[in-house]
Amino acid sequence: MIVLLVALLLAGCARHSESGKADHERIISLAPSLTEMVCAVGGADSLVGRTTACDYPSDIVSHIPVVGGFGAPSLEVMLALKPTCILYVDLDDKSLSQKMDSVGLSHALIPCKTLDDIPRAVLAIGGYVHRETAARGLADKLMSGLTALRGTTLTNRPSVFVEIWSDPLMTAGKMSFVSELVRLAGGRNIGDEMEKDYAQVSSEWVVSRKPDIVLCFGTPAKGEGRKAVLSRAGWAEIPAVRNGRVYDKLSTDVLTRPGPRVLDGIEELRACISNERKAE
Repeated sequence: MIVLLVALLLAGCARHSESGKADHERIISLAPSLTEMVCAVGGADSLVGRTTACDYPSDIVSHIPVVGGFGAPSLEVMLALKPTCILYVDLDDKSLSQKMDSVGLSHALIPCKTLDDIPRAVLAIGGYVHRETAARGLADKLMSGLTALRGTTLTNRPSVFVEIWSDPLMTAGKMSFVSELVRLAGGRNIGDEMEKDYAQVSSEWVVSRKPDIVLCFGTPAKGEGRKAVLSRAGWAEIPAVRNGRVYDKLSTDVLTRPGPRVLDGIEELRACISNERKAE
């Protein structure tokens, strides 16, 4: 099934075999997760365009031209770069795909919202940049790691509040990629009662659910999220606050991107949830 899905993804752009690399690809990536995948399988030399959100690996992407924001590229800039294929996970302007068709730009939508999407996306990326062998190795590693984590039985899962943003107060719902990470890291996301990806909640809603752990994702400055939560009015009796289990020094770029570093992100959360990591 996974082979069939990848084959369907690859149909969006012209593709050659791994051995036939004479026709060098010129790839534009419109998502940071896809940009990371291109680099992770050794295809960085094919990248000719990226978005402002594509910032990793910094030593590679800093030299690649920017075509616009995440999912919001400039059609004129992309045309000037003469890409052989444009890869994206979503577009702000849903009509942009038709506009690309009208000017002869090849493009492909690569689903990458869930954990299970990641290995499939890696395999697809490997095809576009002629790095099938490396992509297969990375995809296998990711699938093996996720399978192992899912096979772990945990009975006592501490409750976790994920603060995606503080003003307004936003959290991760059951359908979010972040909630999947929390579950595999051993926690129970209190936002799972909401059948959506992200949602705005009230301070009272959080207090009433008494989370054991608070994870601050949307902190502009390191240390500020923890400080704000610990001093927030009405939160003193929340177990996470009372016990000092509020974490804000997190790799949010890893934790919010369905990309090749996902296992590292889960390990980082596991250290917080298992109380192996000191909250500072």
